[in-house]
Amino acid sequence: MDSSVRFCSVCGTNSGVYFDEVSGLKYCSSCFVSYVYKKVVRTVRYYRMFERGDRVVLAVSGGKDSVVLADIMGRLGRRLRWVEFVGVTVDEGIRTPAGDYRAEALSLARSVLEKYSIPHRVYTYKELFGATLPEFMRAGVYAGSACSVCGVLRRRALNIAARELGATKIATGHNKDDEAQTVLMNVLRGDLERMIRAGAAEGIGGNLSREKEAENGVGVGGFIPRVKPLKRLYEREIAMYAYLRGYGFQSVECPFPRDTVRDAVREALDILSTRISGVHDALLNFEDKLLERLGSSTAHVRACRNCGEPTSPGRELCKACEYVLRYAEKSGGGVSVGAP
Repeated sequence: MDSSVRFCSVCGTNSGVYFDEVSGLKYCSSCFVSYVYKKVVRTVRYYRMFERGDRVVLAVSGGKDSVVLADIMGRLGRRLRWVEFVGVTVDEGIRTPAGDYRAEALSLARSVLEKYSIPHRVYTYKELFGATLPEFMRAGVYAGSACSVCGVLRRRALNIAARELGATKIATGHNKDDEAQTVLMNVLRGDLERMIRAGAAEGIGGNLSREKEAENGVGVGGFIPRVKPLKRLYEREIAMYAYLRGYGFQSVECPFPRDTVRDAVREALDILSTRISGVHDALLNFEDKLLERLGSSTAHVRACRNCGEPTSPGRELCKACEYVLRYAEKSGGGVSVGAP
């Protein structure tokens, strides 16, 4: 269908506001919001993300992905009365001359969570690890991008928060673009082990029931399994949904340079998507089929000798402990990550 078609392909009456290049359908604002919501519900059902009695931490940074996650889970929570949600925001301690990056994001996170009466907790790097992200980077704990350090510490912070709050799962706002990039990065690096570990954390190749957690290795060190309800939505769909639902966007950008490898993969996928229809879905389907064939329970998970949480094969210290201990050595600061 031509993208210039005026009316919605679903209801046939309202003006179209979003054209889906893959399906060729055009959506009006109402039908598009309904389409996104139903797509997330189908994803939750397909991957069996929730079960009765779950207490789910929503990782809400205040960015558009996490705000949409909170909005849709808030709406879904009105139907799934047997699942409890609690919002968690991690404060990295980033402040910029252009404005308070985290304060603005906190306001956006708080707004959507209050809308659905979802409890909200804030955890800071400073309290958990003894330093902010800028302090870690100034101390030279890692020569690469701040994104790498932040990702490690954020995952650990969410796990600590979820365990403290008695959560059974952590829901994150990773979208289809994020997931396809990660799959392709793992393929390019030949890192099958990382892909299997990620599958174990999500229950792919098995299921995500609490009875299976120990079998899949996610029970090691009190690791809380992850779910990604938005993993089948494109970033552009999420942005449009947020806009149509009236949510604001962050005006203050993170001052740290982005991960150059992921940026390169993102650009490559953007180019491929103009020539190969559905390439993002193809990568996600490839990952699902691979993990179903291999079985995510084959992941070799070991516990960090310092904090007891999961770490990569061949490593005695997890990366979070490595960064914290390195910061302590270089600055005389830092705190113990602690045992679960």
